[in-house]
Amino acid sequence: MVALAVLTAAGSGTRLGCRGPKALVELGGQTLLERAARGLADAGIAALVVTAPPGEVDGFERVLPGHVPGAPHVPVLVVAGGESRQASVAAGLEALPAVATLAGVELAEDTPVLVHDAARCLTPAEVIGRVVAAVEAGSVAVVPGLPVTDTLKEVASPMSTTDAASGPTPEVRRVVATPDRSHLWGVQTPQGFRWSVLLHAHEHGRALAATESTAATDDASLVEALGLPVDMVRGDTLALKVTSRTDLLLAELLVEGALTSGG
Repeated sequence: MVALAVLTAAGSGTRLGCRGPKALVELGGQTLLERAARGLADAGIAALVVTAPPGEVDGFERVLPGHVPGAPHVPVLVVAGGESRQASVAAGLEALPAVATLAGVELAEDTPVLVHDAARCLTPAEVIGRVVAAVEAGSVAVVPGLPVTDTLKEVASPMSTTDAASGPTPEVRRVVATPDRSHLWGVQTPQGFRWSVLLHAHEHGRALAATESTAATDDASLVEALGLPVDMVRGDTLALKVTSRTDLLLAELLVEGALTSGG
């Protein structure tokens, strides 16, 4: 069986403090976009659809000129993303049949389709392979992740932050519960799905995609909303999400270490 992927890269990079799209930020001489696309290609993904910020499609196509750099056999289509991550993924799904045709792949109901974030550009090929293998083995939806190590607290809405005598005070929230972390895992990408299930999940949850405040935070939650099972496979600490400057600095150290060790 052959897998396809939607690579979401339409983030603005505001929290990263960069000028222009986050996916075009360089890490060890390559953009996050290039690294993420090459990681999928190295794991055996047959073709990709990449979602770019509106107005940045041409710039992304210069980075990925119709194929993955270093893997000319893996075709790439770049499309404009939407108002939310969920809307961007939906736009990518619309273009998936076209890129499957370019790759000579039949997009069947049970074809594994991955949804990956360019910000997780160091995700090892082994993680990608585990996700695909789980879908091939019969799972309808699969997410990689790692057990939570921090103690987590559920909190209520913020308490009043203004005191008439002393003026503004730090925001305070009341702790209402401490979940059992032994049952909690942090989710990574790529997430994998049967093509028909992912398509149905996005169609069912389409109304949520209009704004980031209502959109699903990941695609697996849309499948859960259908009442279908979502399975978990082990992820990797290298699949960290580059969101802040601290994340980028850590990723740079990891890349530098890999280059120094010859990896």
